Amino acid sequence: MNAGKILGRKGRRVFTVSSSATLAAAVSRLTKSRVGALVVTDADGGVIGIISERDVVQALGHRGTAALALPIAKVMTSAVITCTENSSLIWIMNKMTRGRFRHMPVVRRGDLAGLVSMGDAVKFRLADLEDTLTNVQSIVASIAHEVRQPLAAIAANGGAALRFLAGSPVNGDEVRAALTRMIRDCHRTNAVFDSIRALFDSSSQQTQSINLNDIIVEVLQSVRGELEEHGVAVRSQLMAEAPLVAANSTQLQEVVTNLIRNAVEAMAATADRARVLTVRTEIHRKGAIRVAIDDSGPGIPQKQLNRMFGAFVSTKASGMGLGLAICKMIIERHGGEISALSDGRSGTTMQFILPISDRKYWESAHRPPPLRRAAPERSAKI
Repeated sequence: MNAGKILGRKGRRVFTVSSSATLAAAVSRLTKSRVGALVVTDADGGVIGIISERDVVQALGHRGTAALALPIAKVMTSAVITCTENSSLIWIMNKMTRGRFRHMPVVRRGDLAGLVSMGDAVKFRLADLEDTLTNVQSIVASIAHEVRQPLAAIAANGGAALRFLAGSPVNGDEVRAALTRMIRDCHRTNAVFDSIRALFDSSSQQTQSINLNDIIVEVLQSVRGELEEHGVAVRSQLMAEAPLVAANSTQLQEVVTNLIRNAVEAMAATADRARVLTVRTEIHRKGAIRVAIDDSGPGIPQKQLNRMFGAFVSTKASGMGLGLAICKMIIERHGGEISALSDGRSGTTMQFILPISDRKYWESAHRPPPLRRAAPERSAKI
């Protein structure tokens, strides 16, 4: 969950007030609008502060009713911390808790895009936890189904082996084949639990500033043999100077490896066109970098595309459907997003987006314009 998703659900309406208006006017606006804070703007629409119910109470406590005649500039909170739509819910809550404030403007390309309150953050965090509980219940049911299959096969092969041993003469080849199948299904069961542990493991969360280009190059080198074996040509379209991200290198290597191997497997049956894997890095939006992995396979139908990141959902006959679920959890733990695009005919694009940690890079390469007032349809300032 991030600020953009919160605004998409609660709305983007922002109430603003001029810095020259009186505190009395701000109180009236807060009451009529039934909001807890107003964004304070200057004559050019730039964000210069916030006036909240707490600011009003403090002003009245210090100066009594005489404070109502003061300009808002005298009593507002001027040290405003903003976020982008890509800012994660956890980051927003941490900033608010440590700074002891309750409202944070959301900016997009220099414009005021909305306002997130602590109440919003708590509400959507609780919704996230409820969704997580629902997902866990669903996954537990899926685990039972996934494990029951190899266990049933083990029992069936064990019974077959006993029958072959009871025969006269003993059919050694059939016994050996049945035992081999039992061992195979034991390994399959173990693989299910290994994948489940990886899905929920929250350890090894130490992060460092890393270059995604380096991760991609390392992974491509490690899977070179698989690419050659499947006749896959690689096209790398990496940024000349990629900004850094704060991430766990090992976990991102797992994500990139999984997505590349999925792309290779998707092209396994492709015979009417070249098998081409394209890996790209690019700036997605302010403060974020995008990694896209394109394949030239047959594509994925929309119905499957919408659910392929769920646990135990697989488009492969022998797949357990945990790889992409693990990728999704890793990327979301890093404050990012992951998705898939396909027209169902001409290949698939798997992509993930991560926030840039190297703010100096962004500020030097993309200096944003001064903050401007929200769009005209939002409430006018007073």
